[in-house]
Amino acid sequence: MADLNRRTFLTVGGVGLAALLAGAPGIATAAVRPAAGTGATGTGAAAPVPASGGTPPGPYTFGWAADDLLAFDPGTTPWAPHLRCLIPRATRIAPFAATQAHPDLDPAVQLSTLTIDDAGSIYEGHNQAIGLEAQVYTQRYWSYIDILGTWHGQVKGSAPIEMIDGQRAPGRPYGVIDIPNPGWTEAAHKNGARSIGGWFWPRPVDFDAFLVQAGDGSFPVADKMIEIRKYFGFDGLFINQEGSVSAAQIAKFQDFLRYLKRTDPDFYLQGYDSADFDSGEVSYENRLSENNLRWLGTPDAPIYDSLFMNYWWQATTGGADRDLSKSAASAVAAGRDPREVGFAGVEHQKGGFRPEEDFGSVAGPGRPAPTSVALFVDSQIWLNGSWDGTTSTADGRATYRDLEQRFWSGPTGNPGTSGRLEPRTPPYRTDTLNYRQWDGIAHWITERSPYGGLPIATDFNVGVGSAFFLEGAKVRDRGWDNMGSADRALTWQFWTEGDVVVTLDESASYGSGHSLSLRGGGVIHLFKTDLTADKAIAVEVRAQGVQTIDLGVTWQDAPSVVDWQPLAKSDPAGWDGWTGGVNARGRRIARISLRTSGDGRIGRVSLREAGKPLKPATPTGFQVADAGDAGDGKRHLTFAWDLRSDAVGYDVLQIGGSGTTWLGRVHRDVFFAEAVDLSGGRQFQLVAFGGDLHRSAPAKAVLNP
Repeated sequence: MADLNRRTFLTVGGVGLAALLAGAPGIATAAVRPAAGTGATGTGAAAPVPASGGTPPGPYTFGWAADDLLAFDPGTTPWAPHLRCLIPRATRIAPFAATQAHPDLDPAVQLSTLTIDDAGSIYEGHNQAIGLEAQVYTQRYWSYIDILGTWHGQVKGSAPIEMIDGQRAPGRPYGVIDIPNPGWTEAAHKNGARSIGGWFWPRPVDFDAFLVQAGDGSFPVADKMIEIRKYFGFDGLFINQEGSVSAAQIAKFQDFLRYLKRTDPDFYLQGYDSADFDSGEVSYENRLSENNLRWLGTPDAPIYDSLFMNYWWQATTGGADRDLSKSAASAVAAGRDPREVGFAGVEHQKGGFRPEEDFGSVAGPGRPAPTSVALFVDSQIWLNGSWDGTTSTADGRATYRDLEQRFWSGPTGNPGTSGRLEPRTPPYRTDTLNYRQWDGIAHWITERSPYGGLPIATDFNVGVGSAFFLEGAKVRDRGWDNMGSADRALTWQFWTEGDVVVTLDESASYGSGHSLSLRGGGVIHLFKTDLTADKAIAVEVRAQGVQTIDLGVTWQDAPSVVDWQPLAKSDPAGWDGWTGGVNARGRRIARISLRTSGDGRIGRVSLREAGKPLKPATPTGFQVADAGDAGDGKRHLTFAWDLRSDAVGYDVLQIGGSGTTWLGRVHRDVFFAEAVDLSGGRQFQLVAFGGDLHRSAPAKAVLNP
């Protein structure tokens, strides 16, 4: 079956990822690490080269082998408190067909994706969760994602620094386990998705070291895997067991996983269809079968929660299960729900918008898919734009965000009109940016939503930017990235009616690095909801340029009609305030929309119970410390404080004679600020904010000379 009957995952994880990147077109053979903020404006600075930067300063994630796991101690593991997700996974609201972009789309069909969660970054061997890179890829289509899996290899944390800075030096000791980027876990949890790390085998370490069993029947390495999952706050692992082991080893591995699941039932495991259950040999069945479904274990002794089916379930020259009917039948015969346990792989790393596999042939409005779907490296589209330097400029990022929108929302960019515009034609994996032959994920997967209660608030923060704004004022003019700082995603991007055209705009913002640019007038559906309130609901919108704004409420008991209420304009100070109220009167709100006229921007949308804003008290325990030389007269700094139960996040600010500079935003009690120019001031502030984005009075700290 040539190479279509398998997909060697190792070729893009760890050492194989290096081979992939080394073979990409247009890659420089050497690169100088760009200065902080490079790529924000594209005004002559060299474009950042992905994977060229060596080891990040400050906190970074790394690979884990058995010895690293057994040695884990949060008190001694470098930067461990900076890599935690403290945000629990949000509960998603129940499906409600009437407010789906496609009411006849089946909500039982799920989506998992394996994504390079640092695509475009200059760092590769060790990955930076919070940085100064405006060109880094972030995910903003969480409403279609059920399981987010990280896809990259990382060098062991105990490796000598020259093995990382050597840009894929021979013999780099990659870990078997990667934890996900903690910022991506935070964003996933805000939106109700799972975030899972990766297990990559083979690696040049001892497989049996993972399988050591204690006299009491426990597996010490499994216990440590559970410990790091809970400490760092992620949800599980994608098991890529793609190197042959013996029959005895694979049986022991199954016992190891049974123990892990018995000890921590919440540890989600998705396994790749790559390992024979009995022999341990690499084997691809390319569908669900009686044989590989044994990897799920039994209800009393589970192993995997789901299977990622290899790609040759469908191909131009055939396929093991072209319509996925055999997979569905096998799952049902085994007493399983095929949409819970079976994810049909679609290979986007090579295929882009034109992969070999066509899940749209079995899924779509009015056509319930037999199984769920798994995407492989959809982030490659953005990464390709990073390799050629396109995403180092604002215009280039706009180009690739447009492609991103067409990938998720369909070729028109509107999930309400998703579906391919022309038939697919072979050969596939060519003309890979031709979105006209692509349905869009919104054509297969119903939108999910975490908006089951108040407050709801967004400044359209997508976790990256070339500047940062607070209350409309620019407080940073350099690049930054932190997926964890992103606001909860809009449910639809962008479901519009009328003439309005909506784009993500990084040239101006009210309270983040972006706003929504509006051209023309019409309706924008923002949030799928299931909420009510005992009190009236206070509504606030911040906007520039628009002539009128109406709030649209779709009631659950009358979903065919939108209840439009005009907002009143006030506070005209650069970003006009538009306010109003909604009286739910015990009724449930199923959707929130805006109707606007005139060109302009939307910078904030906020809904909360009327009355006192959710303004946290001033944080306590705020302190700053020097963390080392950053070169060019700059210093790395660390900050710490006490968490507050009335706050959802914290901004760290530098105060000086020239004004206020935003250093970063986090949801934990520590922060590392990279390369701070102390000529801008040695005084710092910490401001907490609540769920409605109202801000506390600042706590203050001084860095003494």
